[in-house]
Amino acid sequence: MDGTPFGRYRLVELLGRGGMGEVWRAHDTETDRVVAIKLLPAFLSDDEEFQSRFRREAHAAARLNDPHVIPIHNYGEIDNQLYVDMRLIEGRDLQTLVADGPLDPARAVRIIEQVAQALHAAHRVGLLHRDIKPSNILLDDNDFAYLIDFGIARAIEETRMTKSGDTIGTFQYIAPERLHTGTEDARADIYSLACVLYESLTGHPPFPGDSMAHLMYAHVNTPPPRPSDAQPDVPPAVDDVIATGMAKEPDHRYATTIEFANAARDAVTTPISLLAQNQFTRAAFASSADAPTMSATEAAVQQPSAGLNLAASQQDPADPSPPETPTPQRGSWWPPRGRSALIAAIVVVVVVLVSGVVIFQLQQPSAPTPAAVTATSVAPPPPPPPPKPVEEAALDGLLLSAADINTAMGATAMTVSRPWKTLDDIGVANPSSPPECLPVGGAGEAPVYNGSGFAALRGQTLEEPHQFKHAVDQVVLMFPSAQAAAAFFSASTQSWQACANRSYHDNVHNTDMNTGPMSTTKGILTNTQTNPRTTGWACQRALTARNNVVIDVAACSYDITEQGVAIASQIAARVPTA
Repeated sequence: MDGTPFGRYRLVELLGRGGMGEVWRAHDTETDRVVAIKLLPAFLSDDEEFQSRFRREAHAAARLNDPHVIPIHNYGEIDNQLYVDMRLIEGRDLQTLVADGPLDPARAVRIIEQVAQALHAAHRVGLLHRDIKPSNILLDDNDFAYLIDFGIARAIEETRMTKSGDTIGTFQYIAPERLHTGTEDARADIYSLACVLYESLTGHPPFPGDSMAHLMYAHVNTPPPRPSDAQPDVPPAVDDVIATGMAKEPDHRYATTIEFANAARDAVTTPISLLAQNQFTRAAFASSADAPTMSATEAAVQQPSAGLNLAASQQDPADPSPPETPTPQRGSWWPPRGRSALIAAIVVVVVVLVSGVVIFQLQQPSAPTPAAVTATSVAPPPPPPPPKPVEEAALDGLLLSAADINTAMGATAMTVSRPWKTLDDIGVANPSSPPECLPVGGAGEAPVYNGSGFAALRGQTLEEPHQFKHAVDQVVLMFPSAQAAAAFFSASTQSWQACANRSYHDNVHNTDMNTGPMSTTKGILTNTQTNPRTTGWACQRALTARNNVVIDVAACSYDITEQGVAIASQIAARVPTA
């Protein structure tokens, strides 16, 4: 069979490509069968901690034995390339199907029942999926459903948050407790599955919004919508099922995915004579809820062909606006132009979570059984306790002293030229072209963080008075939870990749910049950029998240190597994670 050699495999046809890798139709020469091969981005192979998590999660997912879970045949590394070998399924995903319009209620429920069965099998052995969404549900020609994308979303976040926490999945389907308290169990998957059922019935997700901040607020505060309001063909009894499945409090949801699926089936087959009674139930719930309160094949890729659909849902980029009131223009950090700002401002593309290959995670002993659990229900296991969030009063103490910065930069005379406490202190953003290179600009720019949900920040610019040999921006930003900070880091991991090894133009300073490869080492996202007009001058960007704090650093000098990473690492070491 023709194809590109890859170890024991021959890569025959590219089925899809996305920010988190490629999926190929391949021939396994040892077993003489056609398979789907997921190739992860090369830069992830350099992260030892990611590799460890990837192998553990892949091993856990490969142990699942359910007809609605696509089997993982093999996984590992070939020629410094991480991969997953899985069964090839011809079909399309639920996202593509729903894009053609809402499904008939009975058909939608039949699909959800199959996904519920796969999740129930995982939950019974202590595994959570954490990224339930339509693009992770693959359907063959007979509507046989497979739950896919057991992916690297969990492992990609360096070790995520505090190295013991969890990353967030697609924000359109994320359970509120993952954003609000940082704790979760199997009922978080139930919430996400209820969101998917709602979208299958109506043709759109339960909450509108084109930014991470809007969706986070809706999941935490907005009552679940009624699908029958959007689609008259949906029986009113289904409204109650969605309301319970998407209850803000996990204790108020169904205890298992099977209970949720059974309730949905009953709702679409309820005799008409019982519908009036269900109306009272719906009204009672609404009155109390009005108050605020990736895969086996995967979702990380867009499929151009009619074969396996591995398209990844991504949230539309956030559309932040700069402050309305004028703020002082930050000077260029390029020597011919003065000092203060690094490169250009960032507009972070808020993608909805990274997808990949193994998002089931092992859990520990059982959690307390919610009130709705029956004698035959399996209590969901509890997660590890989340770290105590860092408070605003502690942010100043996370920044490095001028002496520490001088040591890291190999300088002697750097001092704080400007402290930051608000986005307005940072200055006006510098547009760049092409626009996809905006996210790799300077540290702490307002367009990056407007709408991101951060609650407070502290930052400093340090440089030498009356000369320009070294410059550093160090910024720490407090988010409401470790999950929110990890989501911001994930978004940056995706958006930075679009400008790897490219040139862009800083339109404000009329300066061309050359970017190098993006890399993630020990949880720190880095990129080094050079100014071709100034020999030797370079800047390193470093971004990471610890607990609920995002650390954003830009370090510039004529002898830049890993100074930005060193500064970010030292700050990260100061963030409490217990």
